[in-house]
Amino acid sequence: MHSFYQGKPVAVTGGLGLIGSFLCEELCARGAKVILVDDESKGSWKYIPHLRDRVEFRRRDLADPQQAIEGLAGAEFVFHLASRAYGVGFSQKNNFEMFRFNDLVNTNVLDGIAANHPQQALVVSSSCVYSDEGPTPMSDCQPLTGEPERVNWGYGWAKRVLEQKAFIYQKETGIPLTVVRPFNIYGERYNWVGDSSQAIPMLTKRLLDGENPLVIWGTGNQRRNYVHALDCARVMLQLVENGYHERPVNIGREETVSVKDLVQRLASLNSMSLELVCDRTKPEGRFIKSADSNLLMAALGDNFVWKVDLQEGLSRMISWHRQTFTGK
Repeated sequence: MHSFYQGKPVAVTGGLGLIGSFLCEELCARGAKVILVDDESKGSWKYIPHLRDRVEFRRRDLADPQQAIEGLAGAEFVFHLASRAYGVGFSQKNNFEMFRFNDLVNTNVLDGIAANHPQQALVVSSSCVYSDEGPTPMSDCQPLTGEPERVNWGYGWAKRVLEQKAFIYQKETGIPLTVVRPFNIYGERYNWVGDSSQAIPMLTKRLLDGENPLVIWGTGNQRRNYVHALDCARVMLQLVENGYHERPVNIGREETVSVKDLVQRLASLNSMSLELVCDRTKPEGRFIKSADSNLLMAALGDNFVWKVDLQEGLSRMISWHRQTFTGK
């Protein structure tokens, strides 16, 4: 069966990252000529060594304007995933750095898109753009109000600015720009960054390292919708294939799980008995993060099927811990 991406040069910034690695893999499977753009500062080839000979690797520092333009040269489609994102413990203490770096890279990549004029581009925003006081589920069909999520304030502002710049660039250049807002993406290709790591890999490591009782931040009752990185990548590909670019769209769904339940599921999958302690002095972020998915499902069409449910995804995270930290 012929693929939409067959034979087409497609650039992926941040292609060695969590979502980017799955995106590059999916594009290769669909016959695309993949241009993987990354500076190797955070991502790793260890999860996709089989793609080394199947992609054109361009090692570029996207904080440099000229390198951003060079990195996207010749691409008919661009997926901009490169960013600096960490867990809330790091983000809430480094708001200016999170804003400065991400805004710089986003501006350079948008300039690169304008200079190279691909058929279409997709840029990744975040669920952090939503206000903590907004309605639940979070609607992508209403204007943003208030401040971005408090625990990711600087990062959230960088993503809001990206959305506005993308809107202006689309009007001025005529290049269709798809803007997506992913919700709590996780997966077994996560590159561990110590205490700055995100929630699911952090909880997985501490649990499987034998921390018992396990201390979790906040009440533990905070609820999240989680999307596996493979499904996130597949959604992005489908949106661009469908030509969607009308307005920012959530990548997430309505159903949520509490942090307490998430940890207990991990323990059960590993046949462990676990005691939980909640540290209410630590930030827990917005109490419920769930996505209104009506616009997304309409944009994807009736044939899209989610592949990785939470149970399978957590099993993959257990395997990730064993391979990353115990070599098994």
